[in-house]
Amino acid sequence: MEPRSLSQAFALLLPLCLSPACCAQSLPQIPTITTTTDLVVVPALVRESSGDLVQTLQASDFLLTDNGVPQTVALEDTEHQPLSLVVLMQTGASAPRQFPDYAKLGTMLTYLTANSPYQIAMVTFDSQPEYLWDFTPNIADLEDGFAKPDPGDRKAAILDAVSSGIDLLRKQPPNRRRIIVLLSQTHDEGSLAHAEDIIKRLGENNITIECLTFSPEKAWLKDQFTKPRHENPLYQLAPNYPPLQHTFNLDKPLGMALSAMREDTSSAIAMLSGGESFPFATKAELERQLSLLANHFAATSTLSFRPTSKQPGFHSLQLHIAGHPDLQVSARTSYWASDNSPH
Repeated sequence: MEPRSLSQAFALLLPLCLSPACCAQSLPQIPTITTTTDLVVVPALVRESSGDLVQTLQASDFLLTDNGVPQTVALEDTEHQPLSLVVLMQTGASAPRQFPDYAKLGTMLTYLTANSPYQIAMVTFDSQPEYLWDFTPNIADLEDGFAKPDPGDRKAAILDAVSSGIDLLRKQPPNRRRIIVLLSQTHDEGSLAHAEDIIKRLGENNITIECLTFSPEKAWLKDQFTKPRHENPLYQLAPNYPPLQHTFNLDKPLGMALSAMREDTSSAIAMLSGGESFPFATKAELERQLSLLANHFAATSTLSFRPTSKQPGFHSLQLHIAGHPDLQVSARTSYWASDNSPH
């Protein structure tokens, strides 16, 4: 499959406006969609203190709060759910030294699809999104893109690339899982897209980002949402449960998220969306991390809920396991509700 530059795709869009894929190839300046957040999807990975993954939980085991308010959750069956996956590959800045690691990337990515029907697209980027391989059900169609990427300029516009990935995925049917796999350095260089808008659009479209980064993950990022100076007092969820720690003032998490995205862009957007960040330095490490990511895919509990509050804007999510304070939960920490009131 031959790639198209996004500028070429945009030129085709003007006179034709025929293909949904073309519509999705828009640049980050396209206005954000404003659909109501009727259903929020919360991917959650649960571990024992030993690090072993837990896969036997039921919906009733999860305690989820939205801005501190308990919600009723459902546990989705995603084993055979169709998957739409967009690979965002950095080709600018320091990325070319990683190119030899990508020769068999297509084969590695099949670890993630398991038994699910899937379609996959790819966007390469440097100072801007450059080339697009449209959605295909055959990952072999992207082999040339993985094996022979063109080196880009000296920038790495991660947020702009994520914006283009959102444009692609928001056109996909709502019954499909929407995943972005980002191969990049940790920090953004040169994006025009705003971090707040990216957070908003990820939440509106129930998109999860999984990152594979060139440099080691910064440990401090994992602590950004648990520092006492930002917390509310203990929250009593119910008389029979211990009080919850680490709930927040509504303006604090958003400000912290934006700060984290400036410092460690890829890890921050992954964690906010419910995904993870996996550092690698060699081809062998990349393969191991993709294998680990595939295991996490299989073990992820996909929760959903319909918010009881229609308050527009940033919402902070907290997820705990009832009666098991020893279990560690990695889950989506926020979503964005659109304001659809008449103006």
